Amino acid sequence: MTDHQLAKLYKEYNSRLVTVARLYVRDRMVAEDIVADSFVKLNASVQDITDGMRVEAYLMTIVKNQCLNYLKQKETRSRVETEMMRSLGTLEPKQLFTCELQRLVAQAVDSMPELTRRVFWESRYNDKTYQEIAEELGITHRRVHTEMQRALSVLREALKDYLPASLLVLYLQILVK
Repeated sequence: MTDHQLAKLYKEYNSRLVTVARLYVRDRMVAEDIVADSFVKLNASVQDITDGMRVEAYLMTIVKNQCLNYLKQKETRSRVETEMMRSLGTLEPKQLFTCELQRLVAQAVDSMPELTRRVFWESRYNDKTYQEIAEELGITHRRVHTEMQRALSVLREALKDYLPASLLVLYLQILVK
């Protein structure tokens, strides 16, 4: 099909096809997009058109199928959004945020070198002093301090995108109380 033939078909059938598409999708802009895409599909599948086949009927079928596909996608998207909202509605935003932060912290801790991870773990989770950690691991107090600085640097990098959001959550919690 030549560009001239395609342009002629577009000029002749575009407004009727948009009207038909609007009956399906109830949105003029979407209908216009569907019709434009349908002409592209027609041009791409011109080899499928056999002698005696009416191009207009073929084009109408493409538009109808495009409309039905759009409606299926819209319905699926709506169903997924409803399910997500229902699921999210049962959880507190604080819980969602906390779970995500815990996952990020766990990943960051797992990525630390062994000594850094042990120092961090003993300090933050086992509440040991730097001196207790130094004695237990056989390293200097200064080395414990250095490893903690390294651990906190890894955590800051892992949480850099969440720190402003966590401050906002804390601020909102203070306002609500």
